[in-house]
Amino acid sequence: MTSSHRKFYFYFLVAIFLIASPAVIIYSQGYSLDLKTFSLVKTGGIFVATTPKGVLVYINGKLTTTTSALPLTQGKLISRLLPDDYAVKIEKGAYLGWDKKLKVEPQLVTEVRNVFLIPTERTVETIETGVSDVIVSDSNASIAYIKENGIAVLDVASPKIIPLAAQEDERIGKVRFGADEGYLVVESLQKNQSRKYLFRIGSQERMEIMEDDIERYVKIRQYSKGEPRIIALSTTNTLYTVDLRVPHEKVVVATNIVNFEMFGNKAVYATTAPTILYEKDLISGKTNQIIETPLEYFDANSRIIRSTAGHIAIIGSDNTLYLYDGDQLEFKRIADNVIGAVFSDDNKKLAWHNKNELYVYYLKDVLIQPKKKVGDIELITRLSRPITGITWFSYDNEHIFFIAEKKIRFIELDGRDHRNVYDIAEAAQALKISYNGYDDYLYFLDGTLLKKISLFKL
Repeated sequence: MTSSHRKFYFYFLVAIFLIASPAVIIYSQGYSLDLKTFSLVKTGGIFVATTPKGVLVYINGKLTTTTSALPLTQGKLISRLLPDDYAVKIEKGAYLGWDKKLKVEPQLVTEVRNVFLIPTERTVETIETGVSDVIVSDSNASIAYIKENGIAVLDVASPKIIPLAAQEDERIGKVRFGADEGYLVVESLQKNQSRKYLFRIGSQERMEIMEDDIERYVKIRQYSKGEPRIIALSTTNTLYTVDLRVPHEKVVVATNIVNFEMFGNKAVYATTAPTILYEKDLISGKTNQIIETPLEYFDANSRIIRSTAGHIAIIGSDNTLYLYDGDQLEFKRIADNVIGAVFSDDNKKLAWHNKNELYVYYLKDVLIQPKKKVGDIELITRLSRPITGITWFSYDNEHIFFIAEKKIRFIELDGRDHRNVYDIAEAAQALKISYNGYDDYLYFLDGTLLKKISLFKL
């Protein structure tokens, strides 16, 4: 090679380097050429994480990437997208699709972290027929249901069904799990006589709850692990604790009480007007006054709800929903005309519904997209037909099941663009609905049929 040739190649490579270097630097800093404006702009990206994994991601109708199906992978970043609105579609064989239009901004990643795909094939299993009521324990570990000939308890983890036969001429009325879920509080009618007793599931022992004609119990709860102890509100507005091993020894907890509820070993009770709420630990005996300002429209029909983290909500007799503010020692009015409300299992949200609308109140800041702040209230859906029940999908606490138009539906919280909503099962007469994190089944009472369905591919 001659000297002139070497010089030519040298200067040629230098020229290429000088031309390419700025382009490489610009590319490495996240710039791309926008062909619409013929200008350099900063790019952004979309991060996708789904259940199940191993999905196809389409951007503006074009297959862009396939996410990993490996168990420990977190998701997939689609980078170097020009700032714009993108139609994102996620698909996987044998699953219903998900779609949403998302905005990509310069130097930002748009997050899609809570996509849950529904199997196209789902099986509704009938657990029992002739069921009149279903009761789920606070931990979701057990489900009790009432039949004409008695009670049955389903151990969800097993799943083993324990039949508890009614006595001769006994008609079971109300049933509730105790704070110790090995017990049931049962109210029944036998030979036209009212009975109340504590039922120990393991031994099938009945412990009668004694009353007299002058003072009867209008509300009973069991408390204390492994012991037959109850707390009961009487017709004289007196709240008692009773050890059923010595049934005639009643201990007064408080007087002039209109309503109460048990959460573990703690009783939350309300006085007659003016209504003040207290919380009492029945083990230590310590009592705290919860509010200073009296609560209106609170009576025996009002409902007290508490999350596992200690948040307290009340649905008053006028169907107003209140949420407790511990800093101000008062209940904050949240919504009117409320039919039902439930805390999410992650203790970050409170969902409620009225006749036609479903809402969520955020109890904590949400730092992933779409971000939320404490106190944000979001309308999730509005229908022309009544909503008759709701429950959280506790697998991710980012979806809600609800009953409407003779169907059980599944809706996401992510309200960007639109919410994906799916019909899960037909339910002509759905009365109760509860998602159980123990076995990841949705349980529901459809007329007199107790059924369950899973959203995971079996």
